[in-house]
Amino acid sequence: MHILVIPSWYPTAEDPAGGSFFAEQARALANSGHTVSVTALFGDSPDGRTRVDVRRDGRLTEYAIHYRPVRFHLTYLRILAAFRKLFSTAFREDRPDIIHVHSFRAVRYARALRRLYGIPFVVTEHVTWFERGLLGEKDLREITADYTAADAVVAVSTGLREQIRPYCGGKEIHVIPNLVSERFFTGGLHAPAGERFGFVSVGMLDRKKGFDILLRAFAALLAEKPALTLTICGDGEERAALEALTDELGLRNAVAFTGALSREEVAAVLRKNQAFVLPSRTETFGVVYVEAMACGLPIVMTKTNAWEMLALPETGLAVEIEDVPALTDAMARIVDRYGEYDAERIAALCRESFSEKAVTDRLTALYERVLER
Repeated sequence: MHILVIPSWYPTAEDPAGGSFFAEQARALANSGHTVSVTALFGDSPDGRTRVDVRRDGRLTEYAIHYRPVRFHLTYLRILAAFRKLFSTAFREDRPDIIHVHSFRAVRYARALRRLYGIPFVVTEHVTWFERGLLGEKDLREITADYTAADAVVAVSTGLREQIRPYCGGKEIHVIPNLVSERFFTGGLHAPAGERFGFVSVGMLDRKKGFDILLRAFAALLAEKPALTLTICGDGEERAALEALTDELGLRNAVAFTGALSREEVAAVLRKNQAFVLPSRTETFGVVYVEAMACGLPIVMTKTNAWEMLALPETGLAVEIEDVPALTDAMARIVDRYGEYDAERIAALCRESFSEKAVTDRLTALYERVLER
């Protein structure tokens, strides 16, 4: 099957983590035997001309479409012209069988390509914007038209499914989670607890991820259990404020900020610690939780959209959002009952539901179902 993937954002050299789960899913689909073409859109053309850079790797081809945004609907027409050129050249002998759009912002191109070439499309939603109330009435009307037009709609969690349900015109919404890259399964399980017990957290350092909540909960826990450390991986707009809060709370000797890390570096840090914690204020899924689980770590999370899929009795705990005392208690329970969490069992449960094979098998079944109609 030839799958055309249209992501709403995609990794760049400057931001390799942005949209990394789109790129990893595309790679996994190619590894499973499909032909996969990714068309990623970048509004960064310096001279106003639209150009397409191509990168091929086995069954995966990435087309980076660089354009300059212009007024009104002209940007859409420029991008659509780039798609039409691809169909007359690169896809002339091997036209895609199905289009997979990631997030609503790129659906307009899939709708146009279906009109032009008769190719059905699936849309997977990922964004937190519905939960955060960031969409106006005009946006929601357009989203409703897009979701209703799709041949299938997917949400990455049960919670997000319920948030987008009002905009799908009664259409069935499939829940297929993001996958965890195989690199997190293949490097072994995390280190056992030694003299010090290490918590690790990974994410963009912004308000959504709740690192300020984490630091306050960790300070309370450290007062009771001084042999603890916390490693925070990531960078972002709140880093300076979070480091200042770390000093204010007297945590400088127990908390380390690593800055932005590569995927391989994240995996290495996960394996050096004993438990993962991230008290997000909002989350549609949270790839970092399953990455930690793939390394065998128990997790502590908040009751955002995916917590019932992730925080099972065997894998960890979930607490209410912005509840510092509850987070402190949950982290203490992980430390006190650490022997009850079997690293091999956590990794096995993660592989069953979130591995590349588990997710690509479900996507393939959905594609086949759409194509049979």
